[in-house]
Amino acid sequence: MTRFLRWLSVSALALLATVVLLPQPASAAGNLFCGTDCLAKPLDAICWEKEWCAVKVQVQGTPARGTVVNYRTADGTAAAPGDFVAVPSAELPLTTNGVTQLGVFVAGDAVRERDETFTVEFVDRDGRVLATATVVVQDPTAH
Repeated sequence: MTRFLRWLSVSALALLATVVLLPQPASAAGNLFCGTDCLAKPLDAICWEKEWCAVKVQVQGTPARGTVVNYRTADGTAAAPGDFVAVPSAELPLTTNGVTQLGVFVAGDAVRERDETFTVEFVDRDGRVLATATVVVQDPTAH
Protein backbone atom coordinates (compact mmCIF):
# COMPACT_ATOMS: atom_id res chain seq x y z
CA MET A 1 0.00 0.00 0.00
CA THR A 2 2.83 2.42 0.88
CA ARG A 3 4.50 1.75 -2.46
CA PHE A 4 1.23 2.52 -4.29
CA LEU A 5 0.72 5.81 -2.38
CA ARG A 6 4.31 6.85 -3.11
CA TRP A 7 3.81 6.05 -6.81
CA LEU A 8 0.53 7.96 -6.79
CA SER A 9 2.06 11.07 -5.19
CA VAL A 10 5.06 11.02 -7.57
CA SER A 11 2.70 10.65 -10.55
CA ALA A 12 0.54 13.53 -9.32
CA LEU A 13 3.62 15.74 -8.91
CA ALA A 14 4.85 14.82 -12.40
CA LEU A 15 1.45 15.66 -13.89
CA LEU A 16 1.30 18.97 -12.03
CA ALA A 17 4.83 19.90 -13.17
CA THR A 18 3.92 19.05 -16.77
CA VAL A 19 0.82 21.24 -16.70
CA VAL A 20 2.61 24.16 -15.02
CA LEU A 21 5.87 24.05 -16.97
CA LEU A 22 4.59 23.43 -20.50
CA PRO A 23 3.99 26.60 -22.51
CA GLN A 24 0.31 27.35 -22.53
CA PRO A 25 -1.43 28.56 -25.70
CA ALA A 26 -2.19 32.25 -25.55
CA SER A 27 -5.73 33.46 -25.84
CA ALA A 28 -6.46 35.04 -29.20
CA ALA A 29 -8.87 37.39 -27.53
CA GLY A 30 -8.94 38.73 -24.05
CA ASN A 31 -7.06 40.78 -21.55
CA LEU A 32 -3.39 41.61 -21.26
CA PHE A 33 -1.92 41.27 -17.82
CA CYS A 34 -0.01 44.47 -17.10
CA GLY A 35 0.76 44.28 -13.38
CA THR A 36 -0.50 43.01 -10.06
CA ASP A 37 -3.55 45.29 -10.21
CA CYS A 38 -3.90 45.87 -13.94
CA LEU A 39 -5.63 44.40 -16.98
CA ALA A 40 -5.65 45.91 -20.45
CA LYS A 41 -8.31 44.97 -22.99
CA PRO A 42 -7.77 45.71 -26.70
CA LEU A 43 -10.86 47.09 -28.43
CA ASP A 44 -11.88 46.50 -32.05
CA ALA A 45 -11.91 49.50 -34.40
CA ILE A 46 -13.71 50.66 -37.55
CA CYS A 47 -11.67 52.91 -39.83
CA TRP A 48 -11.96 54.63 -43.21
CA GLU A 49 -9.46 54.33 -46.03
CA LYS A 50 -6.81 57.08 -46.33
CA GLU A 51 -6.91 57.96 -42.61
CA TRP A 52 -5.06 57.29 -39.40
CA CYS A 53 -6.92 54.69 -37.37
CA ALA A 54 -6.96 54.68 -33.57
CA VAL A 55 -6.91 51.21 -32.02
CA LYS A 56 -7.75 51.59 -28.33
CA VAL A 57 -6.68 49.59 -25.30
CA GLN A 58 -8.85 50.00 -22.21
CA VAL A 59 -6.80 49.86 -19.00
CA GLN A 60 -8.46 48.64 -15.81
CA GLY A 61 -6.46 49.07 -12.65
CA THR A 62 -3.10 50.71 -12.23
CA PRO A 63 -0.18 49.63 -14.43
CA ALA A 64 3.30 49.96 -12.99
CA ARG A 65 5.08 53.12 -14.10
CA GLY A 66 6.61 52.61 -17.53
CA THR A 67 4.53 49.52 -18.40
CA VAL A 68 4.49 48.81 -22.13
CA VAL A 69 2.90 46.13 -24.28
CA ASN A 70 4.34 44.95 -27.58
CA TYR A 71 2.17 44.88 -30.67
CA ARG A 72 2.31 44.21 -34.40
CA THR A 73 -0.15 44.16 -37.29
CA ALA A 74 -1.20 41.05 -39.20
CA ASP A 75 -2.89 40.76 -42.59
CA GLY A 76 -6.47 39.61 -42.86
CA THR A 77 -8.64 40.31 -45.88
CA ALA A 78 -6.84 43.67 -45.86
CA ALA A 79 -3.14 43.26 -46.61
CA ALA A 80 -0.13 45.51 -46.16
CA PRO A 81 1.13 47.59 -47.89
CA GLY A 82 -1.85 48.07 -50.21
CA ASP A 83 -4.53 48.43 -47.55
CA PHE A 84 -2.62 49.58 -44.47
CA VAL A 85 0.91 50.36 -43.32
CA ALA A 86 2.30 47.31 -41.52
CA VAL A 87 3.80 47.59 -38.06
CA PRO A 88 6.21 44.65 -37.66
CA SER A 89 7.00 45.42 -34.02
CA ALA A 90 6.33 48.33 -31.67
CA GLU A 91 5.74 49.17 -28.02
CA LEU A 92 2.69 50.87 -26.54
CA PRO A 93 3.06 52.60 -23.15
CA LEU A 94 -0.03 52.09 -21.00
CA THR A 95 -1.69 55.00 -19.25
CA THR A 96 -3.12 54.82 -15.76
CA ASN A 97 -6.83 54.00 -15.40
CA GLY A 98 -8.07 54.97 -18.80
CA VAL A 99 -7.74 54.36 -22.50
CA THR A 100 -4.47 54.11 -24.36
CA GLN A 101 -4.45 54.17 -28.14
CA LEU A 102 -2.09 53.39 -30.97
CA GLY A 103 -2.29 54.66 -34.52
CA VAL A 104 -2.18 52.66 -37.74
CA PHE A 105 -2.37 54.33 -41.16
CA VAL A 106 -5.04 52.85 -43.41
CA ALA A 107 -4.04 53.27 -47.05
CA GLY A 108 -6.52 53.88 -49.82
CA ASP A 109 -6.87 52.93 -53.43
CA ALA A 110 -9.10 53.81 -56.36
CA VAL A 111 -10.85 50.44 -56.28
CA ARG A 112 -14.33 50.38 -54.78
CA GLU A 113 -14.41 47.41 -52.40
CA ARG A 114 -16.24 45.79 -49.52
CA ASP A 115 -15.14 46.07 -45.90
CA GLU A 116 -11.83 44.40 -45.19
CA THR A 117 -10.13 43.49 -41.92
CA PHE A 118 -6.68 43.18 -40.40
CA THR A 119 -5.60 42.63 -36.82
CA VAL A 120 -3.40 44.28 -34.26
CA GLU A 121 -1.76 41.51 -32.26
CA PHE A 122 -0.50 42.12 -28.73
CA VAL A 123 2.46 39.82 -28.12
CA ASP A 124 4.76 38.74 -25.32
CA ARG A 125 8.58 38.84 -25.44
CA ASP A 126 8.66 35.48 -27.23
CA GLY A 127 6.27 36.67 -29.96
CA ARG A 128 3.26 34.68 -28.75
CA VAL A 129 -0.06 36.40 -29.38
CA LEU A 130 -1.74 37.32 -26.08
CA ALA A 131 -4.72 39.24 -27.44
CA THR A 132 -5.94 40.78 -30.67
CA ALA A 133 -7.98 43.72 -31.87
CA THR A 134 -9.75 43.49 -35.22
CA VAL A 135 -9.69 46.56 -37.46
CA VAL A 136 -12.46 46.88 -40.05
CA VAL A 137 -11.45 49.04 -43.03
CA GLN A 138 -14.35 50.72 -44.80
CA ASP A 139 -14.20 52.23 -48.27
CA PRO A 140 -16.03 55.59 -48.21
CA THR A 141 -17.10 55.21 -51.84
CA ALA A 142 -18.85 51.91 -51.01
CA HIS A 143 -20.90 53.36 -48.12
